[in-house]
Amino acid sequence: MLPYIFCAMIESNYFWKGENHVVKIGIIRCDENSERCAGWNCFPAIANKTGEFSRYDTIEIVGFDTCGGCGHGKADKIVKQAQRLKKHGAEVIHLGNCMASDCPSKDVYIKALRKRAGIPIVEKTHGGPSPAQMAAYKAAAEAKKAKAAAARKARRAKAKK
Repeated sequence: MLPYIFCAMIESNYFWKGENHVVKIGIIRCDENSERCAGWNCFPAIANKTGEFSRYDTIEIVGFDTCGGCGHGKADKIVKQAQRLKKHGAEVIHLGNCMASDCPSKDVYIKALRKRAGIPIVEKTHGGPSPAQMAAYKAAAEAKKAKAAAARKARRAKAKK
């Protein structure tokens, strides 16, 4: 006998519950953020079934990819990434917290993904980084900006000579 599987659509998100149903998930995260985060909070949330992964009985990750880089409101890259994950077996795509919270093009991307990817899209993966982790992320981002600004200033000074 096939196991009973419940799939309900609530706020455009799918929830799977049933005996030993393995949900194949693809995760898309921010390309820029990937330089400082390798899924430090996503993977523990998967392992512990917390955050947005608490809705599943059993999880199989089929891919962990980036958005493809800032499209500045053009969704072609992220839709292509989602279609690749679907081709590799993903039944649902989760957008990492870095995409769901910080991406300036989030609304455009989500609308395009829901329209063109042909797969359910869930915003977020985990409950969020701790305040100490957020402070460290912000400090690292500011240091990177300051280093880039100093390098630009040095190049300009050198060019003037």
